[in-house]
Amino acid sequence: MLGCAGMVDLAAALSARHGLPVVDGVTAAVVLIESLVRLGLATSKVGGYAEPLPKAVAGLSGLFPP
Repeated sequence: MLGCAGMVDLAAALSARHGLPVVDGVTAAVVLIESLVRLGLATSKVGGYAEPLPKAVAGLSGLFPP
């Protein structure tokens, strides 16, 4: 599996050279999103996640308000 968009052009050459399937992560992600759109699926609007809890700020980050 290739790890970045800069390797997209290498997938076919690597597959041919080594005789193995090569998965390009960027192409796979685009095809996955296309399939979700074709299925009519979208992000849930239920709001099933809680707001994050407040965190203590330490170090130099304390100089800057949230």
